[in-house]
Amino acid sequence: MPGNTWGEILYNFIVIYLVLSLVLTCYSVIRMYVVKHRCNGVKYGKKRILELSEQGHFRQLPVYSLDEIRQDKDLGTVRLSVFPNDTGERTKYILILPGGGYAHCVTREEGYPIAAKFNEMGYTAFVLEYRTGFHCTPYAPMQDVARAIAHIEEHQDEYNVDTKDYALCGFSAGGNLAGVYASHNHGYETYHTAKPAAIMLGYPWTNMQHWLDHPYWNIWKGIMGIWLSERGFIYMFGRSSGNREKRESLCVQKLVTDDYPATYLFSGGRDVLVPASHHAEVLVEALEEHHVNYRYRRYFSLPHGIGLGLGTKAEGWLKEAVDFWEQAVEEKNQTKKEA
Repeated sequence: MPGNTWGEILYNFIVIYLVLSLVLTCYSVIRMYVVKHRCNGVKYGKKRILELSEQGHFRQLPVYSLDEIRQDKDLGTVRLSVFPNDTGERTKYILILPGGGYAHCVTREEGYPIAAKFNEMGYTAFVLEYRTGFHCTPYAPMQDVARAIAHIEEHQDEYNVDTKDYALCGFSAGGNLAGVYASHNHGYETYHTAKPAAIMLGYPWTNMQHWLDHPYWNIWKGIMGIWLSERGFIYMFGRSSGNREKRESLCVQKLVTDDYPATYLFSGGRDVLVPASHHAEVLVEALEEHHVNYRYRRYFSLPHGIGLGLGTKAEGWLKEAVDFWEQAVEEKNQTKKEA
């Protein structure tokens, strides 16, 4: 009898735990979609595209040649959207990399509105839709970033941009892509392009082994995290997605060196997909260890996917990131003069 009682207690405890944690997870996910729908500025981005289109200035174009696309149709999915500023001045440019877990690009939420805001601040911006999903192959997104940068450099007079001290701005998986590209491994040095002067990362997915290395008390969040990360690995590496070396090649914190670019990053304290404590803050530890210039903001009440964060505590992050970028460029140029 006592054995049955203890068994019933344990059974009931497990059931209550599973039900309550599932309810909490569902609430967190629903809240995430509600908050980010209100604050990511999709309408703001659409309005800017309409304005540029009416002026005849908005362009979307492939970065690979027709011959290359004929040989590999997946290259035809790579598209660069051009958002020229209204000032007519030649400025540094920003290449924006939307997130999407390497399954797709959430361009409407983390691409166009961000570019529109950069335009408002007087900068020309580019949004890159890189290869994702079944169009992706190992390190294909990094190759697409390299080709986009090369394209912009080749057409810098046409776009009226200064390519010397450009910045990368990435979100979630796009933050992972920006972080990897800013390093020596599978980054700018590998593809022989200019080094970014700074990178701006929104709730970046940096610690790719997190869900395996750090068990989470909420089993549903753990399962969701494992599914999301495994999906990204499978799209990126295919049958060899279980290769530990390849997985670690996407762990940004392991790629940081003393000459890593200046880094601005922010995260949300209620991010159920990419927990700040095991992603952004792990990267911060690596940046501090290598004495890299960085600035980090954690907005405790915000979830994943907020983009511009309009109407939230994070609304001013982009202005702060641009100021940080400009200051980093100024300090770099001053150091060169003194040398």
